[in-house]
Amino acid sequence: MVVAVTKANQTRPAIVSGGGRGIGRAAALALAAAGHPVCVNDTGVALDGSTPSSAPADRTAADITAGGGRARASQVDARGADAARNLVADVEAWAGRPPAVLVHAAGSLRDGMVHRTGDDDWAEVLGSHLAVAVQLTRAVAANMRTNRFGRIVYLGGAAGLVGSVGQAGYAVAKAGLFGLTRAVALEMAGRDVCVNYLVPFAFTRMTEAIPPVTDQLRDYLRHAPGARPEDLGGLVAWLCSDAAAGISGQVLGARGAEVAIWSQPRPVASWVAPAGWCPQRLSTTLRPELEGHLVALESEFDLFGAAPVPVAPQREA
Repeated sequence: MVVAVTKANQTRPAIVSGGGRGIGRAAALALAAAGHPVCVNDTGVALDGSTPSSAPADRTAADITAGGGRARASQVDARGADAARNLVADVEAWAGRPPAVLVHAAGSLRDGMVHRTGDDDWAEVLGSHLAVAVQLTRAVAANMRTNRFGRIVYLGGAAGLVGSVGQAGYAVAKAGLFGLTRAVALEMAGRDVCVNYLVPFAFTRMTEAIPPVTDQLRDYLRHAPGARPEDLGGLVAWLCSDAAAGISGQVLGARGAEVAIWSQPRPVASWVAPAGWCPQRLSTTLRPELEGHLVALESEFDLFGAAPVPVAPQREA
């Protein structure tokens, strides 16, 4: 997927949280290739949120610069309001304009059954996935409204929409990003500010960390490398471009060569009892009607366990 380098792109700074590795890195590289000055914001932590390092952000920024793009590295942990505002101000001072693009891909992982994970585990996962998104959005939103242009892409996850065993904290955080997507998209309606939720499937360090404890997961991990982080960069850059005007509040999925659009929660049927719903009436009248509409308890691996369609290598012209 090619995103044209335009003069507008060259003056629209982008912040990519989690831009040092995986899908965030792919997004940062693609945005830079499209002409955006890119702030690669990454604390460089291990998967569990420990041992921060400047190396991932520095490496991605250096790769962008070596390719002729503009980039700066930032190790700011933006889960606090002051830190997020300072990061946005620093980017504006560096690029000469406030950020017009935000891609949020940061996040850590501390898996465990809901009754076994501790307060620190919940705080870390909710902070890295959700708090960073909230604070950076708050920090960029006013200028986007004033300038009547903005693009925000939140890297969500199927776990936040359908659930995943042993990932309650992660699922709650990603579900929160969906709510944030819809709320901010509605608030920005009428302006050229588009806010979307991307459900990515790619072989990253998070995917590699999945314990192969069942045949289903072992099969999933066997095929997972066919969906690469770099396959998602073009879609992210396109969603951040002028060409995506009018696409907002949507849930898009991407895996290898496949792009999908997701349904969103809406009532599928309703019933009225003029006398009200007592327990007996609910059991005898409503339950039989509900049975045909109940959603199966499927996890993300039930829905997406099949092998991805890999992107075919491009031949030299």
